[in-house]
Amino acid sequence: MKAFALGVLLALGGALAGSYRVQPGDTLWRIAVSHDVDLTVLLLLNPEAAGGLKAGIELRLPERHRVAKGETLWRIARRYGTDVTTLKRLNGLSSSALAVGQVLWVPPAPAAAPPAPTAAPAAVDPARLERIASAYLGAPYRWGATGPDAFDCSGYVGRVYGELGVALPRSTRDLWARLEPASDLRPGDLVFFSFGGRGVDHVGIYLGNDRFIHANSVKNRVMIERFSAPWYRKVYLGARRVTPAKRTSLR
Repeated sequence: MKAFALGVLLALGGALAGSYRVQPGDTLWRIAVSHDVDLTVLLLLNPEAAGGLKAGIELRLPERHRVAKGETLWRIARRYGTDVTTLKRLNGLSSSALAVGQVLWVPPAPAAAPPAPTAAPAAVDPARLERIASAYLGAPYRWGATGPDAFDCSGYVGRVYGELGVALPRSTRDLWARLEPASDLRPGDLVFFSFGGRGVDHVGIYLGNDRFIHANSVKNRVMIERFSAPWYRKVYLGARRVTPAKRTSLR
């Protein structure tokens, strides 16, 4: 019966379960028999169990590996995260010679590493953003201008982000339509307004601490203003965020 079971295992690739949690009343002999594992091999993989078992601990269970053509002990050891000396001890080998089809005891294959956590999207460096944006304070407003001597609102936003290495759509409407909505304002978010009451027609850059910077067409210059000022809150439409996925070219 055991020979039949072993044959089935080998036909399926030869791997047994990689670990076993000890239950109350278990003995090493009982665990070895129930998992069709050589007791000596079980002890070699779990030397700490020689002094006795405690319920709840995890024991490493060996797997069986059938040698394929061209395989060496070194290659098999690398596959199972072990070394040649350990393989020789598990299998009572005095040399490194192997035969095709030979069955070896091997440590359980190492578990696949968990996927690395996805990094949160990198935020705009607030200090660098403000330094670049403030360099144009006082520059005059001029329709259709993109700087460096004069700007319209979207031309100014494009210039600042261009110096941050990000190419943005040229028009205010495209910025509104193509960037990701942002509900929790962060430095670097674009804030949009409807001065004319017929959809989005103005954009600025939120700096944090209730401040935003923009090319003001009424006061005819680039300036920093209070975001919560009643006039701006009245005509505010919403915000958009330049996410890392968008930071290549949005033109």
